[in-house]
Amino acid sequence: MDPALSGLLVGGALVFFRIAGLMVVAPLLAARTVPAPIRAAIAVLLTALVLPTIPEVPPSVALSPMALASEMVVGIGLGIGAALLIGGAELAGDILSVQTGLAGATALDPLTGFGTGIMGQFLSLFVLTLLLVSGGHLVMIEALAASYEVVPVGAAFDVGAGVTEIARTFAVLFSQGLQFAGPIIAAVSVGYVALGVLARTSPQLNMLAVAFPLQIGLGLVTLAGAIPLAATFYAGWPAHIEGLAARFLRAVAGF
Repeated sequence: MDPALSGLLVGGALVFFRIAGLMVVAPLLAARTVPAPIRAAIAVLLTALVLPTIPEVPPSVALSPMALASEMVVGIGLGIGAALLIGGAELAGDILSVQTGLAGATALDPLTGFGTGIMGQFLSLFVLTLLLVSGGHLVMIEALAASYEVVPVGAAFDVGAGVTEIARTFAVLFSQGLQFAGPIIAAVSVGYVALGVLARTSPQLNMLAVAFPLQIGLGLVTLAGAIPLAATFYAGWPAHIEGLAARFLRAVAGF
């Protein structure tokens, strides 16, 4: 086979697997509502656009399961930051469901295909909308294109450091979820204290008839006040996602 054609095929396969890794976890692109043929077509289109812009693949680079898996790890690392921010919002919704007594209210999540709490589903869709409006999905594609300058196709890089960095990024999931749910948790906790005082002063009052409407109302009112603040925070997503992607690329490149 012609060496130039062989290098083009090898480079195309490696580029495709890095893009496929991104699309495995990228918000919206990884949703079950997007048919698999559409996702495959997007991956092929991005491969065709990126391939001419990367440096020529050295003849010594060969296709192997390890090389393909490494490229997929890089793609996953580039998209995991945005995916975890969506997951943080869903985690916040699950926490709110427990705090407000709506944990039993579930519905089919169109993004994952599984039944989730309505609060978690609402917040994940809300944050996904903010991601698209703020251009966070474009930042992921830009980070993918820039990754070939830091980690060229076929170059040796530290896969273990990349996996470790991905694991560290999971801390974002819990911190974002707690920050989002913090005001509602505080308001509902104050409501519980008030109910406890009321139960002690008026033992004849039916607490169950009062507690559920109160905690649900407090949670929803506080959520309505907190959503504009959350929207302001998530409006800075592009810079946040870019920072997470840059940190991951520095880890795998050994900087």
